[in-house]
Amino acid sequence: MRARRHYRILLTLALLLSVNSGLLQAASSVLIWPINPQIESAQKAAALWLENRGQAPISLQVRVLAWGQSNYSDQLSAQRAVVASPPAVTIEPGKRQMIRLMKMQAAPAATEQTFRVLVDELLPPDAKTDAALGVKFQMRYSVPLFVFGDGVALASAASKPEPGIQLLQPDLRFQVQSEGGKRYLLLNNQGPAHARLAAVAVNQGGKKTVIAEGLLGYVLPGARMRWELPATVPGETFALEARINELADVQPISPH
Repeated sequence: MRARRHYRILLTLALLLSVNSGLLQAASSVLIWPINPQIESAQKAAALWLENRGQAPISLQVRVLAWGQSNYSDQLSAQRAVVASPPAVTIEPGKRQMIRLMKMQAAPAATEQTFRVLVDELLPPDAKTDAALGVKFQMRYSVPLFVFGDGVALASAASKPEPGIQLLQPDLRFQVQSEGGKRYLLLNNQGPAHARLAAVAVNQGGKKTVIAEGLLGYVLPGARMRWELPATVPGETFALEARINELADVQPISPH
C-alpha cells in the first residue's frame, strides 16, 4: 500500500552476577527486524526476522499477545486474532529465520489494533540453575505489532493518501502530575492511533532539557502513560516536543 523503511535493532542482553567467588554469565545476541511491524488492512500477514548473532544455537518461542495500557503500565493478555508461525524455532549461529505474523481475523473497520510479539529464549533442559536465586536465566524480547482495519493506515513521513484511505494519527495532550513526592510527565492520547515517542524534550525559559534522546515509550489510543520528570524541569509550565511515530520532524505537544 505504501513504502515503509525497514528498521533493525540489535538486542543484546548480558547479565553478570557474582556467585560465591565465581561469575555466572547469561548472554544472548539476537537481531530482530523490523522493530515495528504492521499488518495493513489488505495484508494477511507480516514478516518478522530473527537472526542469531551468537556463537551457539539458540531456541526461541514466539507469541503474540493483545497489548493495552492502564494504570500507567502495559497490560498483556492472550488473544487469537494474530498468531506467530512457526511458534518455536532453533536458529544456528549466523543464520536467520522468518516468522509469519498471521492475521486470523480482520481488525474492525477504521481501527488500529495493538499487540506485542514476545520472543523468549528457551533454555536447554540441562541449563544450570543459580543455587542462590533458584532460577534459570532467560532472555525476552518484546516487539510492538499494529494491525489496521479496512479504510485506515498509519500516518508517517512516507504516507501518501490513497482514495478511500484515512491516515490515523495520535492526539496527544500533556500535563504535570505530582504523586508520592515525585513529579511526572503525563501524556493522554485521545486519538485513534498509537504514539511512539522519541527525542522528547522540554523548553522552559529559553532552556532546553532532553527527557529522552531515543525512545521514551508508547501511548496507545485512549490510554494515559507517564514518566518521571527530572529535577532540572521545575514547575508545570513548559513547551513539550517529541518525534512521534515515523514522522520526519519533531512535533509540539499541547498541554491538557
